[in-house]
Amino acid sequence: MLPWPLRARGSALRLAVGLFLVAFVAEARGRPPRIEDVEQSLNQDRSYRIRVSAALVLGKLHQARSVPALVRALGDGHPAVRATAAQALGRIGDPSAGAALARAERDDSPMVRRMAGDARRSLRPPAPPIVNAPTARRARPAFEVKAMGDRSHRAGPALREHMREVLTNELLPVGDVASATDAPHGFVIDGVIKDLSLAMRRDHVEVTCAVQLVVSRQPSGGVFLLTSGEAMVQKPRRQFRSKHRSGMETEALEGAVRGASEDLRRHLAQQ
Repeated sequence: MLPWPLRARGSALRLAVGLFLVAFVAEARGRPPRIEDVEQSLNQDRSYRIRVSAALVLGKLHQARSVPALVRALGDGHPAVRATAAQALGRIGDPSAGAALARAERDDSPMVRRMAGDARRSLRPPAPPIVNAPTARRARPAFEVKAMGDRSHRAGPALREHMREVLTNELLPVGDVASATDAPHGFVIDGVIKDLSLAMRRDHVEVTCAVQLVVSRQPSGGVFLLTSGEAMVQKPRRQFRSKHRSGMETEALEGAVRGASEDLRRHLAQQ
């Protein structure tokens, strides 16, 4: 059985766990989390659980700049960290990690060896040499993001519009904003905030947000994809003030949207 949190169910849940832990560490340091904070947590934090969660987050962010930090983590003293770092390198897919993953396939831990092998096989092949002959350019899919709904009855118009903006920005690398009903290969995306709640715990305050996206293909209107995401943000209770609630809700919403849009980006890129 894989160690916590590798046995958490679903990619959105794993992302939520990672965002929650790393965001909590950054809050304690008095600044919002940055990718360099996550990389530092991966390579320096004393808790192996924090290091595992940091590797999960870097894998979800798909940033090639994090490859060196993840390669260093392949030498971590805990097998769960090494296995999660290998998995993250496979998600990023940068072929420069191939040699390090090949070495990790000789790790003492069977779990690390398996994760490293799977990751190395999923790396992108090296880019082919550039030729001058013109090549046909595949048309990018068009998508239209509709107004977001609120099933939680707690999200105001500004937060719903922010959800729409975040989702649009997440999809721009793989598609074009257009009136999908008037474009070939078009998609219409409807979304809803299913949950937005604040809980006062003994030592901390936590905000949870869950979202759902329904993607339909045009002009048929048939459902193409149904996906959801959830994220949690914490703040030490002694530091919490009512004015902080809005910012925590926004951060949790952004994490939930990123989790929900991961599968959608992959499917749109294949269209």
